[in-house]
Amino acid sequence: MPTPSLIHRLRSSSILASKLTLSCVLLGSMSNPVAVRADETASAVKHAGNDGRVNEGRVSVQKIAVEDPTDQLAKQAIAELGLDEQNIIEQMSATSPANAFSTNDSFAPLSEAKGTTGGLDDHRSTPPLADHPLSWALGFAQAHADHIRQHVSDYSCKLIKRERIDGDLQIPQIMDVAVRVEQANEQGEVSPMSVFLQYQSPRTLRDRRVLYIEGENEGKARVRKGGGALSYLVLSIDPHGRQAQEQSNYPITDIGFDKIMNRLIGLIEFDMENDPSGDNTEVTYFRNARVMGRPATHIQIVHPTQEGGVTFHRANAFIDDELHVPIRLEVYDWPASESDAPELKEEYTYADLKLNVGLADATFASTRLKGKLNGNVGLTEADLKVSPNAVAKD
Repeated sequence: MPTPSLIHRLRSSSILASKLTLSCVLLGSMSNPVAVRADETASAVKHAGNDGRVNEGRVSVQKIAVEDPTDQLAKQAIAELGLDEQNIIEQMSATSPANAFSTNDSFAPLSEAKGTTGGLDDHRSTPPLADHPLSWALGFAQAHADHIRQHVSDYSCKLIKRERIDGDLQIPQIMDVAVRVEQANEQGEVSPMSVFLQYQSPRTLRDRRVLYIEGENEGKARVRKGGGALSYLVLSIDPHGRQAQEQSNYPITDIGFDKIMNRLIGLIEFDMENDPSGDNTEVTYFRNARVMGRPATHIQIVHPTQEGGVTFHRANAFIDDELHVPIRLEVYDWPASESDAPELKEEYTYADLKLNVGLADATFASTRLKGKLNGNVGLTEADLKVSPNAVAKD
C-alpha cells in the first residue's frame, strides 16, 4: 500500500494517479486483512504444559487500533460493526484447559450443534498428554475442515485484516466480502468459486471493489480502483502477480474457509515435522473465548525459540463453537530483543458472518464494478425482489 506522503504527491498529478492504479490493487485471501493491533492487557489463566501439568500463563485482551486518527471512515466502520474500539476481543478462559477438555465436558459432535449437520470423526475429545502437543490440534482442524467442505456453500461477512508486507505493518483494512464455493446443482451444472468484495476503509481504498470468478477473465480478478483519483477505473489483475503480492500475503484464489483450514492444517503438519519431539512447541486450549460476542475455542501455539525451521513465534486461532469456522487468526514473529513485544505478522477477524445464505448469481455480476453500488455486497434472491436495482449499472 502506498505511503500517505506518496498518495499526497500522486493526487497532485492525474498522470501519476493513473500509474498508481497498477500498483495499489489489493487482492487478499483469508481474504483480506484488517488492521488490528494487540495491546496486551493480560489476565491470569491456567496454562497446560507439554507434560500435561497445569501452569500459570497469561492471555491478552486484544484491542483494535486505527492508525490514522483522522480516518473517520475506519472509525465509522468499526462503530457500525457494534465494536468498542478499546475491546474488540474478550477472553474469558476456562478454569483450566484440562477441565475445559475433560471427557465429561467434551465437544459435542457437529451433528448435535445448532444449525449444522455432519460428524466430527477425526476429532478427539481430550488433548493428548503423551504424544506431540499439536496432535489434538491437528485432529481438531481436520474435522472442521471436513465439515466446512461438506456443509458450507457460501458466506458473507465483514473482514477486518492487517498484514506485514516486506517488513511494514499495513494500516487496517475493512471490507464487505461475499464468497461462493464451487458447487454443482442437481443437473450437474457447476458454479465456479466466486468472490466479490468492497472496501470500507481506509479512505485511500474506499469503495474499491474486487470481482473474481474462477475460470473467467483469463484467471484474473477485475478490480475497480476506488479511493481518490480515477476511482471508477477497472483493471484486470493477476492474483499471483507482483502487483497483487505487494498488497497482500495471499492471493484471492486462496479465499474461503475451506482453504483457510487447509492452510492451518499445513502449518500444524509443518511444525510437527520440524519439531518432532515437541520440545519447542507449547499448545494451550481455551474454551469460552469470545470474539465480537461469538463463542469460540481458542488454540494458542507458541514456539519459544527460533529453532528447527519453525516459521512463527506465536499463533492464535479462534474457531466459532456454533458455526465451526475460523473467526479470528493471528500470527506473531519473535521479538527483536527480550525487552520487545512479538511482532504481528498477520491478523484477520470475520464479523457479521452469515453462512449458506444462498448467494444469487447477481452478487457476482460484472456490472457491480460500475456506477453506484446499491444493496448488500452479498445478494440473495430475496434481496433482489425487495431491491431489483441492487446490481449497479452505468
